[in-house]
Amino acid sequence: MAWPEITVVITARERFSETRTALDHLWKHTPEPFRLVYVDVNSPAPTARLLAEEARLRDFTLVRTDAYVSPNRARNLGVRYVSGEYVVFLDNDVLLTDGWLTALVDCAEETGAWAVGPLYLQGRLDERTVHMAGGDMEFSGTWGERAFQQTQRYFLRSLGEVPAEALVRQSCDIIEFHCALVRLDALERVGGMDEGLLTTREHLDFCLRLLDAGGTVWFEPASVISYLAPPPFQPADLPYFLLRWSDAWTRDTLRHFAHKHGIAPDYVERVAKTRKRRQHLVLSWLEPKLSEVIGRAGAGLARKALGAVEPLVNDVLVRALTPRGTGRHRVVHAPDARTAATDGVPATGAGTAP
Repeated sequence: MAWPEITVVITARERFSETRTALDHLWKHTPEPFRLVYVDVNSPAPTARLLAEEARLRDFTLVRTDAYVSPNRARNLGVRYVSGEYVVFLDNDVLLTDGWLTALVDCAEETGAWAVGPLYLQGRLDERTVHMAGGDMEFSGTWGERAFQQTQRYFLRSLGEVPAEALVRQSCDIIEFHCALVRLDALERVGGMDEGLLTTREHLDFCLRLLDAGGTVWFEPASVISYLAPPPFQPADLPYFLLRWSDAWTRDTLRHFAHKHGIAPDYVERVAKTRKRRQHLVLSWLEPKLSEVIGRAGAGLARKALGAVEPLVNDVLVRALTPRGTGRHRVVHAPDARTAATDGVPATGAGTAP
């Protein structure tokens, strides 16, 4: 099989502090030829400098927005600079393993899949905690009042507890944008990412549109990646994290998703309550730090006080950080034409490990 032309698009999931680790894993575990487009969504100055240095060293396309933008907005922006047969969407907090990309490509080539996802772990690789081993979606009822359920297979189970028959290549309903290989012509056919989904349900909507258009989605366990779930946080992570999971963005997203797919309105508030756990991760992370300063009792009281004012802070934060206008971007670095791929083999530095 001739190796296809592939572009990897990296966007921010919810933090910036794992950028260095994620890039190191990309270079170390991806010897296969690929191009890289990195969309930097207004990261703090140290991260911006790191990315600019890496882009010059590795000669990949680096695009930076002048404000925080949603992951789907960033993905659509990255796709403007994509070429080839496949695009791989990666979050900026993912650990990779040897062979991850080849396994995804092999699955797509051999099955004709429109999109392929790996075995998703969570945390350090040696923890072997499953985030998702393929996923399922189910609708029931009449349009406008439909019930909707999604399942992440073996979520938070130890990998050793997953039956061997579940860890084989198979079609499924859901893969996630932690890592997803997509045929570029399929992406163009369904129209890219829905920017009305600001904070959640992006992968569900995208997979639904692929399936409705007659495509297939596959789970390939020979490819293994791991999502570095927070905490910890660096202080510079917090504004984007809290905007990303804010009440306003969450409710607007869920309303849009429910209306688009004919789901009963009570879905919005029910799911919004579960998504609130993302914000509470910050409070849980802060409590032991406060305990060191004001004691356990004081930290507990402080957390309750923060929880009480949190809805107001949420509203202020969204007003302050939500992008104004079009969310302009600029190309910080683009590969020189002399480093373009020739006969499918990229020149040194053209987005591959040396």
